[in-house]
Amino acid sequence: MIRTTSLPNGARIVTEVVDSVYSAAIDLWIEVGSAYENPENSGVSHCIEHMLFKGTKKRTSERLMEEIEDVGGMLSASTSRELTKLYGHVLGESLPVAVDIILDMAKSPLMAVEDLELERKVILDEIEMYEDDPGDVAQELVYSRMWEGSPQAMPITGDARAVKKISVEMLQEHFHKYFRPERMIVSVAGSFDEEATIHALSEGLGSLEAGGSKPYERPQVPAVKAFKELVDWDTEMAQLIMAMPGLSTLHRLQPALMVLDLCLTTSASSRLFKEVREKRGLAYNIGSLQHSYRDCGLYGVAAAVSPAKAEAVLELVLSELALLKKEGLSEREILRAKSQLRTDLLMDKESMSARSTGNAADLLLYDRIIDLAERQAEIEGVTNEQIVEVANLVFVEDPSLVLVGPESQLKRLCGGVNNSGGDGAKKKNHKGRVKKPALN
Repeated sequence: MIRTTSLPNGARIVTEVVDSVYSAAIDLWIEVGSAYENPENSGVSHCIEHMLFKGTKKRTSERLMEEIEDVGGMLSASTSRELTKLYGHVLGESLPVAVDIILDMAKSPLMAVEDLELERKVILDEIEMYEDDPGDVAQELVYSRMWEGSPQAMPITGDARAVKKISVEMLQEHFHKYFRPERMIVSVAGSFDEEATIHALSEGLGSLEAGGSKPYERPQVPAVKAFKELVDWDTEMAQLIMAMPGLSTLHRLQPALMVLDLCLTTSASSRLFKEVREKRGLAYNIGSLQHSYRDCGLYGVAAAVSPAKAEAVLELVLSELALLKKEGLSEREILRAKSQLRTDLLMDKESMSARSTGNAADLLLYDRIIDLAERQAEIEGVTNEQIVEVANLVFVEDPSLVLVGPESQLKRLCGGVNNSGGDGAKKKNHKGRVKKPALN
């Protein structure tokens, strides 16, 4: 049974006891990320995530890690465009240790000047690491150009120039503005003392002061811009992304898009994987970007290709998209995708981390927990008529395009495009080593 607890200050707790396991997973989500930033403080949410591990008012950074590892547990964190997450996994008997540490980190991080200076170097190295990877560069360009002018377009790690100027005062201002109880959800799943855990979380979160009467802030919905961009990079393998507006997480056709995505690119039996890689050998790797947020989404087809084969790959992708818009999928394809999605749903139930994450997401997005039967019914209810509808909604006539590779071999693919930002490819010179993507 899944139990939800709402505190007077707006914080929410969701617990799911699973007696058949030994472990417990815990998530603490704060509704803030890079989409809540501006060009002046770009990267501040990600920087706070790093600083949470640099010690609190009662624990040094060493003690934080030692205490969780003393009980054989793990603790980590992540930042996305709309969320900052702290999460851990321990034996159920050690959950009180994880609860105390995570609450301490989320409530009273030290944020010392000397720690910021050290962590700033780490973050700048992280930014450079992404900038040295053609695949990461291509994906970041999709966001920055398609949603240009919106906070959703800014990189999660931050702009390097802005990161160099982040101060402790900026960190504290952002922290106090967004690390509020009404923006927090704690989810726990596994084998643990539920009453004791709810009591500890209620006491820990209950002492936080709510944000008052100020309207609850969420990211603006970005306007979509069509574009084509070429990054001149001295490499033998080009990165290609054909990008289009996607669907929000809450869109009624989201289950249909999941089925379509599996059948188009994501699985080893998908149309593009078979046609582009297996039958024709045109790409080293081909897959999709299927990124959905509360109020917007982004969909893309991405491939690592030889520059000489990029045009053929693009033609195959466009041809397949046109066919899907007209005919949809075969009955066998739909049934296969439904089977895969159902398997994923059931296998997630075997993971306490997946249960904890799923419950937190449900509470955040829907204000309720969606049970397994309802999820399965959503998948089973997908029809080919919905596939055709979502294909025509997402696969726009003039998709945006990012190419990262040698300009001399790719510039013919980036001819004029109707957009507000220019009349063709934006060219950059970037020479570097290529990290080959993993196989699908």
